[in-house]
Amino acid sequence: MALVVELIERLRDQPQGVLTAEALVLLLLLWRELARYRLQMAPNAPELYKDHTIFGSLRFTTSRAEYLADGIKQSRDGQFSFWHGGNHVVVVSGESARTSFQTSRGLDPSAGFAALFGSFLDISELTKNSMRKCMLIYKRCTQDDHLTTNLHHLVADSNARVSEMGEGKVIDPLKFMGLLIYQLTHRMAGAHDIANDEQLLRETWAVYAPLEDSPYIDILFPWLPTPSKLQKVWGYTKLHLTIHRIAKDRQAARKASSDMLQMLMDEGMSSMIRSLAIIGAVLAGVFNTTFATTWTLCCLATNPEWLGMVISEINSVVYKHRASDNEPLLDVFHRLSVRDWETQFPVLQAAITESIRFTMAGAVVRKNISGQDLKIGDTGRVIPNGSLAVHATADTHMNEEIYHNPLKWDPSRFTKDVPEGSDVPHGYLGWGSGNHPCPARRFAELNVVVASVLFIASYDFEMCDKAGVRTDAPLPSIVYNRMGAGRPKTEMYMKCQRRT
Repeated sequence: MALVVELIERLRDQPQGVLTAEALVLLLLLWRELARYRLQMAPNAPELYKDHTIFGSLRFTTSRAEYLADGIKQSRDGQFSFWHGGNHVVVVSGESARTSFQTSRGLDPSAGFAALFGSFLDISELTKNSMRKCMLIYKRCTQDDHLTTNLHHLVADSNARVSEMGEGKVIDPLKFMGLLIYQLTHRMAGAHDIANDEQLLRETWAVYAPLEDSPYIDILFPWLPTPSKLQKVWGYTKLHLTIHRIAKDRQAARKASSDMLQMLMDEGMSSMIRSLAIIGAVLAGVFNTTFATTWTLCCLATNPEWLGMVISEINSVVYKHRASDNEPLLDVFHRLSVRDWETQFPVLQAAITESIRFTMAGAVVRKNISGQDLKIGDTGRVIPNGSLAVHATADTHMNEEIYHNPLKWDPSRFTKDVPEGSDVPHGYLGWGSGNHPCPARRFAELNVVVASVLFIASYDFEMCDKAGVRTDAPLPSIVYNRMGAGRPKTEMYMKCQRRT
């Protein structure tokens, strides 16, 4: 080290020596960070993928799905590993490996998220006790009393949002449904104050999009204050301050609400933990539920047969529950119970399930926090302690041995007596599986069904270009390079005509 310091001092005395010395310092810092993480791996960890440099695997950031598929194909047994910045990542595939991935309690989703995407969302604030309380509150949000209390908000918000579109309007369905799903998620697992205030709703919604991006330099140098990290810091700070202000105003006015924020306040959770719990719940709605809802509507728009079946199903439910021929649709929908919404739209739910199979075909990331190496099924391989584990969901959802003609959008695969994927262990991962089920599944499904039914009942719709000209072109391919569900490769547009 003394020799390095002496060399730098000499360089500083030479022409352009300062710049040269600074460059050398940066290179040394780079080498130190990379070398510090290249620890001795367990001897039976999966071998490193050959597409690997000293800087790790950039392709995991830029073309994740293709990178994982190539690595699985070129590996000897479907398991391989690579370095992603300072993170050793093990990719698992195949039925046995998938089963261990879904059932191991030593693999933690939150720690995996923090390692790759949320270094400034400090989950260390969540102690075991507070985490347990948060999970119990998430569970309360899926129970009948909470769902029934807030169901009228879902119907009213969805109706107001679709009614404002007017006649013959061209929309970006991803943005349109994104705002609506964000609003409904706050109804079920956030703060009503945000859902009630259109300006605040849009301002906070806009904060979430940058939180999903993680440039590779952020992974290489977790300590480096890059512009993207500073943007995340400011984003999380704004969300926290907003939630904190709402809680303080409630306490000052001695007013309560029926939302999750109130549950967290009643449990005496700290301000930071309240924010972390709400941001975490809303993130899933923003990144996953939104695209699943949007993709369902777009696929229905390009599949007249299935769209006709869904419309007939909605008409049948309306006819069954209508008090008179002239009763407004909104009154009928308000009268439906939670159980009605969950059971009386099986065709639509099959379409949603199929869309989730498509949109959730990227990567699930977890971290081994067990304190020991974890076996990968019967492969003879292990996930070393402290390493990240990744399952490429396409290895399941787009597997021809599990799903017939998997690249075809076909809801009928989920209307059979034995739905496809149900006859193999963990054959459908759209809502998690094994020891890692989605705690928000019930209210998330309710959000999707209510929003979709109100939209379909109100409008005829077709895919079009930006100018509103109908297009029969196939939907764009889905790119799986972000934190949550995939995203369409190009923008999509939809023309909506109010139905009488």
